[in-house]
Amino acid sequence: MDVVVTLMAITAIAAVRSLAAPAHGEDVSNIVTPLGGLLQRLQLNIPVLAAVIWGMVIFAVGVNAGRYGVKYSLYPAYTLMAIPLFGLVAAGVLVSGDYLVTAAAALCSLLSMKYLHRCIMRSGSYGDLSLSMLWIGLLPLFFAPAAVMAYAVVPLLVLVVRPSWRDWTVAVVSLLLPVAAVCYAGWCRGGVFLAPVRALYDAFMTPSGFDFFASTNPAGILLIGVFIVMAVCSASLVVSDRYSLKVKARAAMRFNALLLIACAGMFFVPSCTATAFVLAAIPAAMLMPLMFVRMGVGFTETLYRLALLLAAANTAVMFFD
Repeated sequence: MDVVVTLMAITAIAAVRSLAAPAHGEDVSNIVTPLGGLLQRLQLNIPVLAAVIWGMVIFAVGVNAGRYGVKYSLYPAYTLMAIPLFGLVAAGVLVSGDYLVTAAAALCSLLSMKYLHRCIMRSGSYGDLSLSMLWIGLLPLFFAPAAVMAYAVVPLLVLVVRPSWRDWTVAVVSLLLPVAAVCYAGWCRGGVFLAPVRALYDAFMTPSGFDFFASTNPAGILLIGVFIVMAVCSASLVVSDRYSLKVKARAAMRFNALLLIACAGMFFVPSCTATAFVLAAIPAAMLMPLMFVRMGVGFTETLYRLALLLAAANTAVMFFD
């Protein structure tokens, strides 16, 4: 109950604060994409409801992230720490003002991780692998910077967990299917077949105006530093503590660690906005609980409490700045 209440408090406070007093950088809109533009136009008509939807989606995604970690036995001991950790990463630093686009990106990311972990840990089926890649391939149609992750990095990461060219072919075809479907729909309406691809490329290369360092304060930067320490400690356990994880769980954790690095690379894309924090929150929340079950309680509790304190300080500074 305590981790669920913590997540609920984080999302509620972040939603109210970002709606009432958005910080610099949070009001930077995402570059219009083939599907993201539809949600942005919808949000113009329901700005307050969009923030409520964002909060509800972030809460649901955080709870399910913790549930999937236990359901698919990703950790050597029972832990639900993914629930508050997701909330801290997704809403503790910055909240994008494009609430509906961010909510859609969070849902796509969660579903992709769900099917990928089910494929790795249980079924091993092409169906789960394909569904996971379909949801990842849908991400750039909402958030253009995700293209660097979906089309360049993820095909290579598939070989980390499923080292088979047949699996790789299924993954790549599934990744490209969403954008191919959008191209086909546009062509049926009389447009140029590759027009959505061109629009996605233009959106990817167009600067959004988001400045990471100008948008964060010292408390937010320190909070990101705590997240980095947690992620590094957890990733080091995957490499060094080889007898505490099962073979399949180790493969899933390797994927999460490498995907988190790929998500961090989105911050260097010209069109990046604060929405990138939500995409990074899923692999971070799935990876970092490993530290809480394999390292000393004093060290891990200190980091967790420090993260909560810095998140509260960051929220207060942005609200009263």
